Amino acid sequence: MSLTVIFLLILVLASFVFTFLGARTWHWGQVLIVEGIFLATLGFFVLTAEVIRINKVLQTEHQRVEKELTDMKARNVALEKGSKDTNVINQMRNEDPPLKVAEEAESIPSLTDLEHRRLLMTRLRGRVWRNGKRTGDINPQSGEMTLSVDAPFPAGLKDTVVYVFEDGAPQLPGPDGTPRGPQYIGEFRVTKTAGQQATVVPARPMDNFEKQRLAASKLSWSIYETMPVDRHDVFSGVKEADLKKRLPPDSVGEYIRDGKDATKDDPADRQVGYDAEDKRLPPDKLSEAVKKKYSRRLRDYAVEFDMLSAQRIRLEADLAAVTSDIKRLVNAQASALKLQEFRKDEVAKLKTELAGVTKERLAIQKHLAQVEAQLARANQLLAEVLRRNSQIVRELSGRQAEPARPAGGAAKPSAPARGPLALRK
Repeated sequence: MSLTVIFLLILVLASFVFTFLGARTWHWGQVLIVEGIFLATLGFFVLTAEVIRINKVLQTEHQRVEKELTDMKARNVALEKGSKDTNVINQMRNEDPPLKVAEEAESIPSLTDLEHRRLLMTRLRGRVWRNGKRTGDINPQSGEMTLSVDAPFPAGLKDTVVYVFEDGAPQLPGPDGTPRGPQYIGEFRVTKTAGQQATVVPARPMDNFEKQRLAASKLSWSIYETMPVDRHDVFSGVKEADLKKRLPPDSVGEYIRDGKDATKDDPADRQVGYDAEDKRLPPDKLSEAVKKKYSRRLRDYAVEFDMLSAQRIRLEADLAAVTSDIKRLVNAQASALKLQEFRKDEVAKLKTELAGVTKERLAIQKHLAQVEAQLARANQLLAEVLRRNSQIVRELSGRQAEPARPAGGAAKPSAPARGPLALRK
């Protein structure tokens, strides 16, 4: 509670006290009149103070609104006719929502200049239809489909090739190369237009990947009459960190270096020369340049998309061939494993037969040894018999060679023969 309010409350209490004391000597009507005059005066004082306070607040607000109006008029004039006033530019940059002005910009163009630039860019870019959507199903044979957009299609668009992109902020593919974020749908030929709808068919045959991408697209589409053109100023003003988020790592380096000082290692076709007056020199006078800047390669996106599509088709064909070869090799491996198991069983059986044959061979070798031993014994006995027979033959020959007996005499009996082979008469 402020001191003024406390003071007023004390005065009111004091007036009640004086009224009570005055009622002893004054007439009660006089007392009421005096008290009423006091309270009315006090109320007038309070209302006057409040009016002064409100007037001060309103004057302050009026001055603030006038200043804002003056600044707004200055900004409107700057937007309409352009400006080089840094204060106005900073105000535009700091207001909510802020005006998109480059940090190093020292001036802003007028609406006339911006409209001229827009016309040039629109003429270079071609017509574009936003918020395109597919209505109905896609013909599985021809790929024909119907598109609807916000603005009507012109009648002269028939038999024109258009390029369809998904709307949204770009996003790099996943770690495994899986597409993420908005994609390029493809190029289509317009066969019929009717108001905000157009019937289109693929300008060239689509492979399975492109058909699946088209069928799975759930985002709105932007339909370009011409393929967007690559320019050096497309990413002007974009910070290096943002470029790294939006572009592939393999190519972001040339976008970052675009327009910066060239190095001696840069190829000649990637260098642009400037003279002392900062004017660009033709390529044949690059050696006369005072300074050189790096110029990245501009891309023809229509050609790039066609080349990438053809490369993807070749890779898919190679992948299908390798997959088929792998399948055949797997089948061959399975057959080889079956043959290997069969051969293992056959080897086991042959080992069993080999063990039996080995055992029989050992028995035969043992029997052969016995037969050879018997044959050697028989040969020894035969030799012995032959030796004895020879001896007997010699004895008989000796006996036959003895002189004849005398006449009339009896013959002397011979001694009995010895040995196993005795000769008998």
